[in-house]
Amino acid sequence: MTTDHYGHGPCYPELVAVVIAGALHVITELTVSGFAGRVVNALLVLAFAAYLVWRAHRSPGALRHWGFRRDNLRPALGVHLGFATAGALVLLGIGAFLGRLALPATFFLTLLLYPLWGLAQQFALQNLIARNLTALGGRLPIALAASALFAASHYPRLELVALTFVGGVFFTLIYRRWPNLWAVALAHGLLGALAFYLILGEDPGTMILDAVGGRSS
Repeated sequence: MTTDHYGHGPCYPELVAVVIAGALHVITELTVSGFAGRVVNALLVLAFAAYLVWRAHRSPGALRHWGFRRDNLRPALGVHLGFATAGALVLLGIGAFLGRLALPATFFLTLLLYPLWGLAQQFALQNLIARNLTALGGRLPIALAASALFAASHYPRLELVALTFVGGVFFTLIYRRWPNLWAVALAHGLLGALAFYLILGEDPGTMILDAVGGRSS
């Protein structure tokens, strides 16, 4: 059986489950509403979180295996932030072209919180998808296939499909060399926050404040 660089074999039921979850999210957004899609996302996150708690309880060392570790944080963070800096410059250039460089104060709330969502997304990408595609062989085929599946879950928002595919390829290539979820979540959070304001023209910070009653609609 083909194993990853830790000697663990793929778990295909996890891969099937996460693909079904992504398809369910897309179908809900297309047939019901974006809000319903977010509700489905929240329920799926809770379901996967419960599964992962069970897995971690049954498998000592699972957290480190998944990338919740500190021993390789410095090199992982250096490479991820190098990529994030280059990506941020590209996003800022596009934002300037679109006339969206005047970021509101709520951007910093998004920047503070988005790494948490980035952590969940990167866990899914790196451990539930990429780690279960080791039969493909090298890092590049794994990164391309995993990122394609990950990007497809963002359909029909084509800007997000493109951004998540490109980001996913680089994040996965780096993660396969330095498997650290803390580092990739920070980089994901920075680029994700910038993408929402500069590319999509959306303000998640205001949506968060509205949701908790801190601002009137």
